[in-house]
Amino acid sequence: MKKLILLLTIILAGCSATKTDQVDVFYSPHPDDEVLSLGPAIIHALSSSKDVHVVLLSKGKASKAINTVNERLEAEGHPTISVEEFGDAREEEFKTAVEALGVSASNVTILDLPDGKLNKDEISEIIVQKDKLSDKVVHHVMSDQDPHSDHSVTGQALHNLIDAEAVQNGKFYFPVQEHENFPFDNRIQLLSKHQQSRMMEALEAYEKWDPASGSYSIGKISVPDYFITAKNNMESRYHYKPTD
Repeated sequence: MKKLILLLTIILAGCSATKTDQVDVFYSPHPDDEVLSLGPAIIHALSSSKDVHVVLLSKGKASKAINTVNERLEAEGHPTISVEEFGDAREEEFKTAVEALGVSASNVTILDLPDGKLNKDEISEIIVQKDKLSDKVVHHVMSDQDPHSDHSVTGQALHNLIDAEAVQNGKFYFPVQEHENFPFDNRIQLLSKHQQSRMMEALEAYEKWDPASGSYSIGKISVPDYFITAKNNMESRYHYKPTD
C-alpha cells in the first residue's frame, strides 16, 4: 500500500501545472462518471476559461458488462476480450469522451486503482497532490451520499480534508440517476446548442460498437438508462457542504 501511495505521489507531482488564479479538478471514479454526472459541470468550467483537470481513478475492470460484451462478440464471430483488454477499452472510451468535452490531454490523469475497492486514504493523497496545482483549486467529487461506495468514498475523502483544513474548496455531485432523490444546493444546466452538442458527443463515445477498432459500447451496455437520463437532463447537481 505504501508503495502504491508513493507511486501515485510521484505520478501526480509530475503533473503540476503553472499556477493560475483557479484550477478546477474533477475526479471520476470510473469511465463514464465524468460525463454522466460531471459532464455539464466540466463544460461549464471550460466555458468560463478555467484551467480544468480530470482524474480517472479506476478503469472499471470489475464491471459485469464484460459478460454482455463477450456474449455479443461471440454471437458476431469476434474473439472475446480479457479483463485487461476490457479495462483498456474503457480507458479509450474515457479519453474520447473527455476530449469531446474539451479537456486538454495534458490535463488528464489516468490511474488504475482497484475497481470496487477505492480507498479513502488513497483518494485523499491524490486530492492533496492536485491541490498543489494552484493557490486556489476547486475539487469536484461525487457526493458522500452517493449509494455507490466507489463514488461516495471520493466525497468522504474531500469531506475529511476540508474538515482538517488540508484543502479549502470543493463541490459534491449527485449521480445523474439519483437527481430526483436528493436535495441539492445548485445545478449546472447546458442551455446552448453548442454545449449540448459537446455533451452529446462525449456521451456517444460510450456508445460506439466497432470491435475492429477496439470499441465495445461498454458505457451504454453497462448503464443504458443512465445515458438516456443524461441526454434528457443535460445538467449536473451538487451540494457545497459535506453531509454529517
